[in-house]
Amino acid sequence: MICYLCAEIIPQEEPFYNDHDKHVCKPCFSEARRCFVCRFPGRDLQPVPGLGDECEFCRGKLVAEGMDPAPLVPPLRVFLQNYRMNPPPGEDVQWSDWRTLRDMQTDADLAPPEFIDDFLRYAYPVLYRGGSYFLLKRMTRQTFVVYMVAQLAVADISTRYGLPDLSERSPFHTFARGWCHWLAYEAAAKLGFDLERRQLRKWPELGGMGEFERWRRMADLNKPSRLLEFFNSSLGPLARKWL
Repeated sequence: MICYLCAEIIPQEEPFYNDHDKHVCKPCFSEARRCFVCRFPGRDLQPVPGLGDECEFCRGKLVAEGMDPAPLVPPLRVFLQNYRMNPPPGEDVQWSDWRTLRDMQTDADLAPPEFIDDFLRYAYPVLYRGGSYFLLKRMTRQTFVVYMVAQLAVADISTRYGLPDLSERSPFHTFARGWCHWLAYEAAAKLGFDLERRQLRKWPELGGMGEFERWRRMADLNKPSRLLEFFNSSLGPLARKWL
C-alpha cells in the first residue's frame, strides 16, 4: 500500500488510516490537518469560514451553503405522513456556523469542535425554530436527511400547539422531542444509514434527545401503530397540563 499523502510504502505490519479508497500512514495521519466532515487528511484541504477544513473528497458532495435543499424534503414528508405528521409547508433555510447553531441549543461551556461528530455530540445540525430551519454550513446528505426528519416533526408539533420550538424541558416538551428524535432514528434504520443511527442513539447529550430512550425501548416491544396510538393519545393531555 502507498500512502496517499507522502507516497511512501506503508509496511504491512504498520497501522494505517483508510477512507475514500485511500490509505494514509500513521505518521501522516497524526500530523496532518483533517476534514471537518469526514476526518480524512486530504491533499487539498480548504477552510470553510465558520466550520473547518473540507477535503477534496467531500467538496461538491455535501448539502452545503448556497444549495437549495428543498428537493430532498418531499420524500421525508411522505415518510412522516405514515406517522400522521404533517409539517407546515415551506422551508425557510438559514445556513449557520457551528458556534451560532450550538449556542442556540446549549449554553454549556464546551470546547470548539474539531470534527462534525464533536458538534453532533451536543447539538443538532438541523434545527427548527420560529418558522425557520437553521442548517450547519456543511453536512453529508445522510446527515441532512435524518436530522431534517426530526426537525420537520418538531415543526409539526410546534405549529400545532403555537410554540416556537420544543426546546423547553417540561414533560410535554421532552415527551414530544423524544418522539421526533425516534422518528429520525427509524428513518435512518429504514434507509440503512448505520453511522447516523448510531449517532442518534447516543447524541445529542445534555437532554437534547428528550425521552428518546423511552420510545426506543417501546419500539422493541410494540408495532409502530401501537406507538403512534400511544403518542397521539398522550400528547393532548400533556399539552393541556403543561402548556
